Amino acid sequence: MAINKYILQNGKIPKKSDNSLDWDKLMTSDYLGTNFNKYNPITKQNIVVTFDSNNIAFIKGVFLDDKNYTSELNYLYNFYINKIFRVNTIPPKDNTKAELVKGSQVLYSKIQNEIVNIINENKNKIFLPTQDCEIGNYYYELKSESLIYKYCKTAISSIEIYQAAPIYLDNLDDLKYIRVGIGEKAYIKDGISWYEYYYEGNGSWIPLGTGRTTGQINDQLSIEDRILSYIPDAKDLVLRRDGGCMLANGDIFCWGNNRYKKVGIENYGQLDTTIKPDYVNTPVMLKVQIEDSVQNNKRWYNNPYRIKFEKMAMNSTNVCGISPIFNYFEGTQKKFGGDLYCNGQITPLYFENISTGSNETSILGKNKFFGWGKSDKTDDPPKLIKISEDGGPIEKNSLGEELTITRDEIYLTDIVMVEDTIAVLSDDGKIYTIGKNYNGALGIGSDDKFIIQSTPKEVKNNDVLFKKIFALRDIATFGAIDSNNYFYIWGERPNGKVYYEPTIVSNSLKFNPDGIFTNSKDFLLKAVNNSFYRTKNNIDLVPISAIPSTAISASIYDNNSTELYIYVNENMVLEGNNDFLVCKESNSSNCDTTDTAIFKTALNELNSITNRFNGKDYANFANVSIYRLDTVKAETFEDFENKSTTGWSRNTITTIPNNGDLTKVPATTFLGRFPTNSPCTGNPCSDESPFSVTKTYTFSQYPNHEVEIEFDFYEIGSWDGERFEIYANGVLLAQDHFIWDGHAFMKDSNVTGIYLQDNISLISGHNYNQTYKYKLKSKLNNAGQLQLEFKTSLEFQGNNTETNQSDYQKKPPLYGNYWSKFDEGLSNESWGIDNIRIKVKETNKIFVCSMTSMGSASQMYCWGNIGRGVPILSTSLYDVAKISTINKLFVTQESEKTSQMAFDKFNDSGNLFLKYPTYIGGFDYPFYFK
Repeated sequence: MAINKYILQNGKIPKKSDNSLDWDKLMTSDYLGTNFNKYNPITKQNIVVTFDSNNIAFIKGVFLDDKNYTSELNYLYNFYINKIFRVNTIPPKDNTKAELVKGSQVLYSKIQNEIVNIINENKNKIFLPTQDCEIGNYYYELKSESLIYKYCKTAISSIEIYQAAPIYLDNLDDLKYIRVGIGEKAYIKDGISWYEYYYEGNGSWIPLGTGRTTGQINDQLSIEDRILSYIPDAKDLVLRRDGGCMLANGDIFCWGNNRYKKVGIENYGQLDTTIKPDYVNTPVMLKVQIEDSVQNNKRWYNNPYRIKFEKMAMNSTNVCGISPIFNYFEGTQKKFGGDLYCNGQITPLYFENISTGSNETSILGKNKFFGWGKSDKTDDPPKLIKISEDGGPIEKNSLGEELTITRDEIYLTDIVMVEDTIAVLSDDGKIYTIGKNYNGALGIGSDDKFIIQSTPKEVKNNDVLFKKIFALRDIATFGAIDSNNYFYIWGERPNGKVYYEPTIVSNSLKFNPDGIFTNSKDFLLKAVNNSFYRTKNNIDLVPISAIPSTAISASIYDNNSTELYIYVNENMVLEGNNDFLVCKESNSSNCDTTDTAIFKTALNELNSITNRFNGKDYANFANVSIYRLDTVKAETFEDFENKSTTGWSRNTITTIPNNGDLTKVPATTFLGRFPTNSPCTGNPCSDESPFSVTKTYTFSQYPNHEVEIEFDFYEIGSWDGERFEIYANGVLLAQDHFIWDGHAFMKDSNVTGIYLQDNISLISGHNYNQTYKYKLKSKLNNAGQLQLEFKTSLEFQGNNTETNQSDYQKKPPLYGNYWSKFDEGLSNESWGIDNIRIKVKETNKIFVCSMTSMGSASQMYCWGNIGRGVPILSTSLYDVAKISTINKLFVTQESEKTSQMAFDKFNDSGNLFLKYPTYIGGFDYPFYFK
């Protein structure tokens, strides 16, 4: 360990001229310590460590020379290979004399191996950041546990050779030292003008237009110009069942389901104003709030002063992006950016640029909370403020005084989203969440599923700092990697387990932050030892031996009990399970001979090793991911506004009066009101029992399909411990107990619903009427039926012997019964159900998307049941004969969502089906699949 540490910190080998270990270099407080005992009592001398011709270190054992070897020493091999007796070493291959005399080889880590190889080549020197480089020479800078290849201009000024494109430079002369991927671009300021160059390989940059190949003295670039010309390099791509978004060159483009205007189309079609843009069939660049004081009055949301974005994410209600962080010196150190912008379902209470009274917008507006304190473009120290001053709602204490907090400016670097919840990462390693706590997605340590968090709060991190965040695609699960490369998850697991705060998956394995791949319901992780693992069950980590350690991209999918995988190997060849590499029909059966030949020809062309870079041959694949098609096949909705209760076992309808007391939701008609207990006699009740209502929904053509169940539950009156239960085909899906806010004895966290009425109450100052939104999953039975049952029952059980309230306070399991003994009539306790939505899902079909080539030569290919995951206009597979108007080429109405404009061969019951690897036009960026 000390040898590894010395090499890493100094870029040198700690040895003497005779290739023996230089103990003086290690016997310091930085390494072994001054009192390290190096005496070997068996050999009666100090430990012997030598370096071979390749600078590999060996620790000698019992005998130092093969002349001292005897066969009796063969037993030593057992000690060599036992992990108890060795740390960071490799044992001899076997117990022969030639192997045993070598001793144990010191195991170098990856960076140490790189350093040793550079030293062995004797071509370039290694310098630390504190050392002066040799002018006119190439060298490696050893900094922050990494090697950076540079050219030394002056003793204290150097140029990084391998950079990420696009390149921005103020000095044209420096460009000749920089290397990027072939075809990548650079933007160089020459005099007062900018010129574009592209890299053709072998150190040659070619100017476009009037650019020159030699430089001159350039003027200084102002910070305003830098911001205006800044183009982020991030390339995020989100594909979902009914649309997606891509982040390219700082702009966000979206397509698909335009609910809440999140795809960027505000109103009706421009050519045919009768068509609503419920679905957008081609990528549309999102409009962005303009902050420039001169430009913002023009309402031109795509002008050059628009905000650019470093990261992007989406769910069914919002699209959000993170703006870049700018650090620069202008008389004093300046810092700004790192803000959250969202469109879709947002309100002016928490976001800027939203019309009063509006709850949705097509324009990406800035979040007030994360924008707080940044107007002076200076990172100020924390200060004490009133809560309302940071963009949140006014909060007061019991004395009516507005609450205060100590507030710091927050600069964001990353964002991921699951359904109903957003997670963002700050540059100081903290994670904040916004949204609903269904399945513990907020990560705040609370199991209350009804918490709605509009003001961002930090997840429960136990003082851990994070550097990257992730989210799975089809369940509410977040992941994060900390500063020590340990991986954490929180939220729901596929088996139903829920983690309510970030939980480490393994305290013995570290992972590559750039080797964590998101999938449908589990993470695939590449450890620092290059082995692949996957999350499974609760927080289990399972090694995936089928994926080689040299793979550069990989994805997994669980088809019932079968684990399927696909990966790109080090030669950019796509490999994996046959399910993804052969032609399949839309029903997953094998194709006929002709289609099989077409598929094979297309895949073989992409998999052919025909590209040569730096003396090595490659195929075409760079990135790959498996997606699950999550299609809504049928849907039913009941809002009871027409007062129909067909099929329900209890046909009572009540209208909440619109008497001015409704401040949170509009007046509505719902299924109810129902009592919490069945009618009883006596006081206290002697025969009360649970009350329930049921209905059976039938979708006979979809037996055993998955269903999503959404509804609103109204808790009305003074609930004091009663349970509310939901059953689907006799299976309990959820069970919650409710206690009215301000109860004299009982307390409960489930008072986080939305208030229905503020003024109607039995005890002054307490609100009894709240609504809670449920989202649950179940399955249809063999007949395609779903029996839905809503039921109430008592939370507590007792023997009814206590006679005063103080006794119930002393005995919590019994005091609930004190309240339940009263005859709770409809005027006191009741409940109702509203806005029931049943969605029948098809979730067993999958598709694959891949990126080919590198940099600006990238292309995307997809195949399988892709639905609306990619815009059909990007495939050239649309059938003009199926399009009645030009406007419908670009937008589709809700009533037409199951229709498909594709040619029949690529139409699977209204979903786009790509039988062969198909080029997706307009996605020519090196995307990271989120």
